[in-house]
Amino acid sequence: MVWASLASGRALAYLAAHGVRDVGMAVVLQRVVEAEAGGVLFTRAPDARLRNADERIVNCGFGLGAPVLDGVTTPDMLRFDARGRIIEAVIAHKERATIIGPEGLTEVSVPEPDRAALDGARIGALAEIALRLEKLEPVAWDVEFAFEKPAGTSASREGPHQGLWLVQARAATGRGFPEGGDAATVWSNVNVGEAIPGVATPLTWSVAGAFSEEGFRRAFATLGCTVPRHARLVGNIYGRFYLNLTQFMRIAAQVPWLNARALVELGGGAGGDELATQVADVSRRGFYARFPMTAGRLLREQLRLDDIVARFEESANVAARAHHALDLAILPDEGLARTLLDIQALLERTGTVMLTAASSTLGTHLALTALLSRVAPIGADRLAQGLTSGIRDLESARPAIGIMRIVHLARHDADARVALENESTVGLDAIPDGPTRRAIQSFLELYGDRAVREAEISTPRWREDPRPVLTMIRVALRRHVRAEAGASSSALDDAREQSDQSAPLRGKEMADAEMARLLPRLGILEQTAVRHIVVRAQKAARLRERMRAWVTRVLGMLRQAVLDADRRLLRLAPELDADTRALADSGSLVASIPSVFFLTIDEVIHALRTSRTDLAPLVRARRAEYARDCARPNPPATFTGTPPPVELPPSGGDSWRGLPASAGVVEGRARVLLSAGSMGELEPGEVLVVHTTDVGWTPMFLIAAGVVTELGGPLSHAAVVAREFGVPSVVNVAGITRAIRTGDRLRVDGDRGVVERLGRS
Repeated sequence: MVWASLASGRALAYLAAHGVRDVGMAVVLQRVVEAEAGGVLFTRAPDARLRNADERIVNCGFGLGAPVLDGVTTPDMLRFDARGRIIEAVIAHKERATIIGPEGLTEVSVPEPDRAALDGARIGALAEIALRLEKLEPVAWDVEFAFEKPAGTSASREGPHQGLWLVQARAATGRGFPEGGDAATVWSNVNVGEAIPGVATPLTWSVAGAFSEEGFRRAFATLGCTVPRHARLVGNIYGRFYLNLTQFMRIAAQVPWLNARALVELGGGAGGDELATQVADVSRRGFYARFPMTAGRLLREQLRLDDIVARFEESANVAARAHHALDLAILPDEGLARTLLDIQALLERTGTVMLTAASSTLGTHLALTALLSRVAPIGADRLAQGLTSGIRDLESARPAIGIMRIVHLARHDADARVALENESTVGLDAIPDGPTRRAIQSFLELYGDRAVREAEISTPRWREDPRPVLTMIRVALRRHVRAEAGASSSALDDAREQSDQSAPLRGKEMADAEMARLLPRLGILEQTAVRHIVVRAQKAARLRERMRAWVTRVLGMLRQAVLDADRRLLRLAPELDADTRALADSGSLVASIPSVFFLTIDEVIHALRTSRTDLAPLVRARRAEYARDCARPNPPATFTGTPPPVELPPSGGDSWRGLPASAGVVEGRARVLLSAGSMGELEPGEVLVVHTTDVGWTPMFLIAAGVVTELGGPLSHAAVVAREFGVPSVVNVAGITRAIRTGDRLRVDGDRGVVERLGRS
């Protein structure tokens, strides 16, 4: 894996950019320290919160430091001065540790999981080492360390260094900037990271990266903006999608009424003030010159939006029916390559129409906010969100409503309910024939192309793997209406069913209430304008969500074709097939991802047309790069220049501020879920705390009391659904999954965008 990383895409691009052709790389073999504690030390701050350059940062845990460095465990985070005096300490709950056992590396339980991994003497030893390193070279140092387990069970550590080993120490100098950026570039994945959270496979990058880049360029051109030829709007940061906000806002600033700060806040990003400064010198002369033609075209486009979507759906339905009627297995390789190109063309058309609807959604929201700011200077944006909820027939809300209808049937279908409540049920075969099973089959026919993280093409769809759907049904079946004295089981079920059925109406009721409070404060003309814009905004949002569902359907078609290509490539390349079998036997984290997803879409098409048999080394190298990127902790949601080597958790206190996404205030027990695989742990009535959500998560909104996320903006797909269901939600709360523990009691204020901890677990 170490040697394979030399052939990774980013490594080869770096070597080419610097004119390096002939390279070699050594691999160092060294004794593994039998560590009692380990981690990483940064001798200088990556974060402006630190007061001076002499303050150090340590991330550490019990046992070997690898889980800390790989980002698979939550470490203690310490800040201390040059003399080893603690400035801030966040001690994590550390249940497991990786150690050297008789059989090699093994995981063990930690007897005192809430104890600090390092005591004062060991912190002092790290402080001394930091000083010595900076005497060698006065720069920031990145140090991996381990404290060796003392000989004997009761032996005390001797010597001034407390058994400290430096596993690696390097001067953190000369770090390059992401492609397309420099030291002043602001990068953010707050919005795009909701669509594709985490590390994307190379195939997804090749499709979604081009889709996003070209889509943004086309949208800006439609607005009458000039897009620099070499501008990079989307960047690859450790395998994750990030938006180049500096470049994005410099283009958007050509439109006089698009405010950089307001756009960033709507998207959920930070850095609005800095960006406002960066775009101050942008010329608008070209925009004004093109405005007469641009305005007419945009007006016609918006007035015809319904017709544009309807005509697209007519042709897309024909293409989808033709695709599903096609037996891919009987196509020749050239025929499958042609099919992939056809699906890409359909995806491009889908994206164009979706961006048209999204532009209309943004435009009507900004217009409504501007109008409302005359009567509500503070809170106009939140008021606009409230007024435009209550969208009838919202496509993104349908999966959640469908799940609740299945739950309603299962409550009265005893055999099916028993099967669904059994956690060993992972497929439909275990569910007896009847109304519940037929409802699940219908659900998968309608929404089988959806999934959590559905924009990642390697993610199995619900139609292929219904376990997430069955998990959501199982969680929803748990009663969360607490029995009151004398309440019967039937009464509880009826109460729950009425609550589920009324969920789609909550957003409409809240919107009507907001409108009733607002209208007396407006004149006749203002009332008419507000009503008209609200209707336009709701229509635009409804069409945007319909088009987002179409993107998912087309990606599902693309996945089917790509998986057929994988079968053919394995047949052509025995070495590739052997690698796949070895990975399956090893239980590797990336073993479940077929080889084809480590190629770009162009490489897949070329391989089909030329019968390439030499793909194994390329796939092997990219698997290694993907595994390495997955092991890295997520960079900050927004940063300038380059991502810092470590992100500090939210600083102190029991209150965090984000962005209001859905109105209402609720209190409840926190449930922190770090992956979709653990969604079955959610109990009805808990507050769902996650890194990010997409449409695949939305059925859980009807189960949770409230939702808190680290990423996302007020106009995101999930936020729109939360408002429809009237679930109090706060998004863009930095580091909340690390600050909160499951069991903490929270208050979620979706009106102000504030999350408060009322008590610890």
